[in-house]
Amino acid sequence: MTKEELIEASYGIAAGNISDLTYVQLTRLMTITQFVTDLCLREIENRGELAWAPGAGGKMVPIVPYNSDVVVETVLNRPLPDGVVKL
Repeated sequence: MTKEELIEASYGIAAGNISDLTYVQLTRLMTITQFVTDLCLREIENRGELAWAPGAGGKMVPIVPYNSDVVVETVLNRPLPDGVVKL
């Protein structure tokens, strides 16, 4: 998906601009979208179409499909501040 398609789709799902949502609305939306992601991953796995790759220590980990070159920088993917360690 293009950045424009992602913006349009997110606007539709959020029924407006994300920045206009309250904290409660944001966390509810995140919960709903995570649930949908989980359902989609389970369906992909049930169809036998989930791909796996070697992870840390040779342990196999699923490759989560993400069909876009657009990545939003968040606390999950940017460098951690000094003194903060990743568990």
